Amino acid sequence: MSRQTRVVNALKDGLMTTTPVKTRDLSREPNAAADATRLGPHATGANPPRNNALPPPYEDASAANDSPSGAGVDPAARKGKFGPAVDDRGGQLDESLDSVRLTAEYRRLAAEQAALRRVAALVARGVAPPVIFGAVADEMRRCVGAITAGIWRFEPTGEVTLVAAAAEPAALAKWPVGTRTSIEGNTLARVVQDTGRPARIDDYQNLPGPLAASVRDAGVRAAVGVPVIVDGRVWGLAAVGSFQPGPMPAETEVRTCHFAELIATAVVAGYRDEQKRQLLGETAQRPFLIDSLLEGRVVDRWSLWEIASCLRLPANGPFVVIAAEVLAVESEALPEIESKLRGLDVYSAWRLQPDLQVGIVHVESERQLDEILGLVSRLAMNRVGVSARLDDLRDTPHALHFAKMMLRGRPDVASPIAVFDGSILATAAVSAPEVMVKSIGNALDGFDDLSDVEREMLFETFRVWQDNDASVRSAAEVLICHPNTVRHRLRRIEKRTGRSLSRPKDVAELCLAFEVHRRLM
Repeated sequence: MSRQTRVVNALKDGLMTTTPVKTRDLSREPNAAADATRLGPHATGANPPRNNALPPPYEDASAANDSPSGAGVDPAARKGKFGPAVDDRGGQLDESLDSVRLTAEYRRLAAEQAALRRVAALVARGVAPPVIFGAVADEMRRCVGAITAGIWRFEPTGEVTLVAAAAEPAALAKWPVGTRTSIEGNTLARVVQDTGRPARIDDYQNLPGPLAASVRDAGVRAAVGVPVIVDGRVWGLAAVGSFQPGPMPAETEVRTCHFAELIATAVVAGYRDEQKRQLLGETAQRPFLIDSLLEGRVVDRWSLWEIASCLRLPANGPFVVIAAEVLAVESEALPEIESKLRGLDVYSAWRLQPDLQVGIVHVESERQLDEILGLVSRLAMNRVGVSARLDDLRDTPHALHFAKMMLRGRPDVASPIAVFDGSILATAAVSAPEVMVKSIGNALDGFDDLSDVEREMLFETFRVWQDNDASVRSAAEVLICHPNTVRHRLRRIEKRTGRSLSRPKDVAELCLAFEVHRRLM
């Protein structure tokens, strides 16, 4: 049976009533004078000695024992007759003492429950966490019977911050709210953080370390701390202390744990409210922040870090920029792409523009990039351009430019996605697209009289030959034709462009011209 149940049952059974005690009135007894002489001045009730009011069995025993002869009373019989009465009286006293203890326990539990309800009401009303923490510290100090009570938050730096406290003004002056203290060493906070369980220190007198010194300076001789668990991790601790030497009561941990649970509830509620406020603010601010990155309005590292934090992006790369063509105004080219990428544990930020849906996507590995491109390919309803990797978000405008350039070339029937490889040749081809398109005109004008199929055949032959380190045999294997066919096509290209494939400069110009044609024309 629990202690609370015993309290309730004791009150129901009427254990708080006392047993009436029967007293003697010597004036009404036949041998009053003799008894008065024998018992002395206390017989009449003046200045009675302790326990002179005895229950009826003790009156009989006294009369029998004090008779002149003592005859007629067998000692063994007397012991058997009156012994149980003495035991019954002791049981009644024990019962009364237990009732007093149960009543005190009942009152303590009632006060504690009332305190917990008051704090819970503050949490339910959405009161700010600092106010709730202060109320918890006050109630905890009062209900636990401690001299000091505090709520501490663990910091990533190996310190604890006092977020609320209830104590005498002198103690608060020595250890004000907001104080940060290292928890190195065998400290109460360190034990609670490492074990995630309640802990106590019964004597701070000889304990080393700065935290123990601060505790002693505040006058605390012993303390008990319990963890505040939020989302499965130790967020902080609730601690109570005593100015008296010796350990605190054994039930202190259990009673403090009730308040620690309310602290955790307040932390979670406050975190959710803050998230809601931030989300409402970010909903309006998010497009502006993304545009700041896409348009290159971020000038310093600190601003970059703030924007990345608000967009929930890592501050450091690698990243890619994805630009997808939209089919209609205000319609997403990649529906719900941000939430779907988050399901792959990929952080991204997206902006819907009149003609494009643009995203900045964090990429951790080649494998993750393949997963991203696979998802984009399944969602894409039109062409998609992807930039090369970038490590600094301040390079986002250039990456967006390259992603857009991937949308200008001829579409690939096998995939809607065109990925910019970041090579020097490709970068040179698309850096100044209008200038480059005009520059290659003289080099490629000699193919104008050919049909589209024949012209594309020659261009494809040159690209394959280039990608295979200018090896005719390897190019023939890829194109599934005879090496002489490759040689014949290359000679036709030399004739129509007026350039020789044996001169490095001419080869470089042709490579650039065909790259511009592939990506921009």
